[in-house]
Amino acid sequence: MKKVFQDHWFDVGVLVPARKVEINGKKMHIAEEKLTFYYNGYNQKVASYQLIETALEARGNYLVEFYNEFLIDIYILLDKSKSKYIAIDWDNTVSADQVFFLDLIKQFQQAGYIPFICTLRSPDQENIIEIRSLLEQTNIAIYLTDGCDKYLYMKDLGIEVHLWIDDFYPGICRETCPLLIQNGIE
Repeated sequence: MKKVFQDHWFDVGVLVPARKVEINGKKMHIAEEKLTFYYNGYNQKVASYQLIETALEARGNYLVEFYNEFLIDIYILLDKSKSKYIAIDWDNTVSADQVFFLDLIKQFQQAGYIPFICTLRSPDQENIIEIRSLLEQTNIAIYLTDGCDKYLYMKDLGIEVHLWIDDFYPGICRETCPLLIQNGIE
């Protein structure tokens, strides 16, 4: 259990530096080395969110349901609730905590989901080799969109995505797209 004490977190007797954040008049302290994930609260009952919530809690990462672009490291956006495909970004998402994401990918697979990497990187052999070398145990697909809008790229391939997990939502779709609006990002 983490408890806030002045400007620091105490966790099992270890002092961890924290950043102060004030949201709607409430002060929060976020440990610097932990990731903060965003989800829109109305999606809580989706089984995939329950899985993510458990994984985040086990790793000590944070899950918030209010939108604040200065606080959030990674966004979890619900798209097609009946789909089994989960798009996970590479740069500053998987690469931010490879151990956590490799474990999460395995959990998704065990639960019947189909996770895959969807990145803005160019589709050259060097990028594929780098990503594949770290994911070789997972045997998941890798989509390199070469800077194209990820939402449209996957739609053109006929893949409807259940969840988007990404640090940079403008790489998924433009600011006014329905996906962002339905997930509380306006």
